[in-house]
Amino acid sequence: MATCPPTRRRTLTLWWLSVRIKPTFLKPTLITAALALSGCAINAPLPDAQIAAPTQWSQPADQSSWPTSATWDSYGSAELQALLQRARTNNLDLASAASRLVQADAQLRQTGASLLPQASGGLGTTRSDSSRTDANGDSSRTSYSANLNVSYEVDFWGRNRNLVESARASLDASRFDYSTLMLSIEASVANTWFQQLETERRLLLARENLAAAERVLELVEARYRYGAADSLELSQQRTLVTQQRASLPSLEQQQLALRNAMALLLGEAPDAELPVPGDLQSLQFPAIEAGLPAELLQRRPDIRASESRLVAANADLGAARAALYPSIQLTGQYGAQSLALSTLVNNPVTSWSLAAGLTQPIFQGGRLRAQVTQAEARQEELLIDYQRSILSAFGEVDTALGALRQAQVRHDYLAQATEEAELAFRLAETRYRAGAITLQTLLDTQRTLFQSQDSLAQQRSAWLQASVDLFRVLGGGWAETSDS
Repeated sequence: MATCPPTRRRTLTLWWLSVRIKPTFLKPTLITAALALSGCAINAPLPDAQIAAPTQWSQPADQSSWPTSATWDSYGSAELQALLQRARTNNLDLASAASRLVQADAQLRQTGASLLPQASGGLGTTRSDSSRTDANGDSSRTSYSANLNVSYEVDFWGRNRNLVESARASLDASRFDYSTLMLSIEASVANTWFQQLETERRLLLARENLAAAERVLELVEARYRYGAADSLELSQQRTLVTQQRASLPSLEQQQLALRNAMALLLGEAPDAELPVPGDLQSLQFPAIEAGLPAELLQRRPDIRASESRLVAANADLGAARAALYPSIQLTGQYGAQSLALSTLVNNPVTSWSLAAGLTQPIFQGGRLRAQVTQAEARQEELLIDYQRSILSAFGEVDTALGALRQAQVRHDYLAQATEEAELAFRLAETRYRAGAITLQTLLDTQRTLFQSQDSLAQQRSAWLQASVDLFRVLGGGWAETSDS
């Protein structure tokens, strides 16, 4: 009876090994071996993260519900929906993550094979020659043989079971990593699309403002010809028109860069056919609410991935500790040999054996103890990573809630400022035509209008992107499937 340390969990395991060999060419033969062992699995308790979730978010939020995958529909953009679907299908980073998922699944199946008996068989033929001859004067002799070998390692200390548990947790981590990457790709596609709409809106405004500045320039030139304006006024307006023209190339270059970035997210070449950017103003803002902070630990796949890696490290620690104890190997062998192939089937010379071996590590230069120390340090590292993931998630959500609220407030103020700037420009242009104000006043209202419109377009995009960021840090519409 092996004795477990009092601080470790005791497990009583009864192992029975039965081997029954009954070839068709032999008389019935029964070989049975029974082995009863009591032992204990070396299982380390999973450490506690010791992170207390806040009772509520510091920013106002409805804590009764969580966002779902239908949130993407709430933006009211069919083009965005089509782009998201293309990214889910063709994104190369997702394809790489899917390959890693297949590798993790294969590793689990490979590791799980250690819990099952291993069997191998072989057939052979040998031809020899000697100085003696048989009745027919033939000195050569041919023999045939067949063998079957079966081996099984008794997982007395739970080493193999811990390795399987580690592989299973690693597979779970790969699944959660895939979900995390999927959510990140979706958010990147949405943000890139909103930036494209923003740039298209800014280009439209820049061209409209250029047309307005050219219209005023024609007015100044007419007044200059009739002596109502001097060369300074003419130069000032020409400068403003040139500045407006100079703003177009940078916006066009930005639009090209965003288009290529989108193509990369879709796993396609730069010449990919993409939707024509529509009107930024037509997009809707979804109402994204955050549930209770304590529920976030189950809502974010990156936290679940970190937790799974901690579980895998804990199992690796159990396996490393179990390697310090004896290993028990059971083997069985059956063989048959004959001088003729026909008698190998009907009446061969047979032999069989059963063996049980126990191996205890005695001296390995401290390698096994070092492996335990390494596994303990790895577990501690992943525990810290898990704690950091939890704290980071709480902070990201709280920050994103505040960012979304402030983005909306700033957008509303800029919208009011733009309305006033448009009114001021119309009044200034009318009064300048009537000669009631100087060109400098008109120039100031033009610049104010251009800047207000451009800032409003950027802020509307920032508001949309803030909603995407909040959706992402809340775990999106991710939900753990039953096979995860």
